[in-house]
Amino acid sequence: MLKRFEQKRVLITGGASGLGKAIADKFAGLGWRIAVVDINFEGAQAVAAEANQNGAEALAFLCDVGKDDDFSAIADTLKDQWGGLDIIINNAGVATTGPMVDCTPAQWERAINLNLNSVYRGCHFWLPLIPENGPGHVVNTASFAGIAQAPTMMSYNVSKAGVIALSETLCAELGYRNIGVSAICPAFFKTNLLDSMSPSEEGLKPLVNKWMENSKVSADDVAQDVMDGIENNQLMVISHDYARKAYRLKRFFPRWFMKQQIKKGGEIFASRNRKAAS
Repeated sequence: MLKRFEQKRVLITGGASGLGKAIADKFAGLGWRIAVVDINFEGAQAVAAEANQNGAEALAFLCDVGKDDDFSAIADTLKDQWGGLDIIINNAGVATTGPMVDCTPAQWERAINLNLNSVYRGCHFWLPLIPENGPGHVVNTASFAGIAQAPTMMSYNVSKAGVIALSETLCAELGYRNIGVSAICPAFFKTNLLDSMSPSEEGLKPLVNKWMENSKVSADDVAQDVMDGIENNQLMVISHDYARKAYRLKRFFPRWFMKQQIKKGGEIFASRNRKAAS
């Protein structure tokens, strides 16, 4: 797999846990050089150590994906040590929930900065490390939320929809250079993403956690979809069966799809109002 990449150099943000770690494990099994990037530096070091034990060559980097300087510093180090990169995986992000009426400016800015602007930073600062004429690939972790845009997930939906738009535009800009782009759009699966929720969103954790626990798709399944997406140069990578079905319904029956979302929104707010009145 991925034999077209001769130098085998990959960078993964959010690589200390969850989907990022699962992806790192896949590349370790192929013997790649792996840059494990995370704000949890100890976790990144542990993943890198495990990869090295499994025959890969891994480095750990501390990175706050909300800060330009961290991206620039990592770019300088990898250019010096590896001479560049072949694959960039912009995976780090945070979970946010709530409708527009509850979305504070602080929550909005946090979601856009850490889910969307972080992907821009990864592309802007690290794309120069990929060979001018490839082969190369950029993977951006979006979400099915960025497709469905269901009610009461305003800031998260918009940030992830932005990642999809960024990925589509980037694909058009980089394809002629033999550099592919994939937007990863999983629905719910078990991970530690809920740890990134702000205290004001704690009340929704039990429900979202239930959806994650009941998912038949694991982080390892999504990681394999990432690998297949790179191998096949696939732009939209949607892991869950029901999400792929919904994606097709929205494309071909947009009015019907929106009516279902409006119905869902009405049910949610009616339930909220009943609880507030009791």
